[in-house]
Amino acid sequence: MKDTELVDTYAQIKSAQSGKFRSALRSSVLDALSMKHSLFGEESELKTPRVQFLYFHHIFKDEVKNFEKLLAFLSRDHVFVSHSEAVDRLLTDRIDKPYIAWSSDDGIQNNMLAAKALNTYGASCCFYVNPASIALTDVNKIKQFCQERLEMPPVAFLNWKEIELLQRQGHEIGNHTFKHDMVSQLTQEQFEEDFLKADEILTQKCGPVKHFAYTYGRFENFTKPAFEFVMKNGYESCISASRGCHINGKGKLDKNKVFLRRDQIIADWKLSHIKHFLIKGVQELDYNTNFLPNSLA
Repeated sequence: MKDTELVDTYAQIKSAQSGKFRSALRSSVLDALSMKHSLFGEESELKTPRVQFLYFHHIFKDEVKNFEKLLAFLSRDHVFVSHSEAVDRLLTDRIDKPYIAWSSDDGIQNNMLAAKALNTYGASCCFYVNPASIALTDVNKIKQFCQERLEMPPVAFLNWKEIELLQRQGHEIGNHTFKHDMVSQLTQEQFEEDFLKADEILTQKCGPVKHFAYTYGRFENFTKPAFEFVMKNGYESCISASRGCHINGKGKLDKNKVFLRRDQIIADWKLSHIKHFLIKGVQELDYNTNFLPNSLA
């Protein structure tokens, strides 16, 4: 494999993306919203007790400094906890501080850079991986997987030794389907086969797996029968990529009814833009967002 054929900076990702005008417009809107938060002192709302799940796909080498700045900012008023602890605090109604739990999807190799930064702040992460791409080294297969499954230029993926190292450092490994299929486009039988295949491989390599993140992350990309199957197989949580954070205050929750939300972070974004999404999540806190949405078929 020629490393030069694989993307290793976020600048390369951006140069390959279309819709630059749309991106500039989005940035301008977020600048205005961020200014509003500053003018009205809304950043203080981030001290609100809650559980907030944040996730990323990549931390390229040109994103590391921004990621470290984000961690430093969040560490001032938040407590970093593991994915498992965050889930347990929500289920057992023990949310007395603003808690943040990190996760990452797709098993991209530069997650090792993310882990190094997280370790500095005593923060753990749940790395959701697809066994089909772990230890993938054939550049043509990588290109195909990235184009068809991730809709991005080709990148290096983690190998099993790196995943073992992540676990030794205190991080968790989660199930992200076997080969990154969109669950809503599979039959229930196909999903169950895919899920169990991924679970078997991950259990053999990593030990028991507790958490599942479905791919693509929107509510329309998942189904209620798929959720029920995940939880029936002994998992502690099932998580989306729909924005929002969690409160309780009403006692213990049945994990088989809880459907988690996450906020995506791209480390290349301005810190003020990331703050906007975090503040927006706090302002929209609602007990009912703990549960399966009515739109999930």
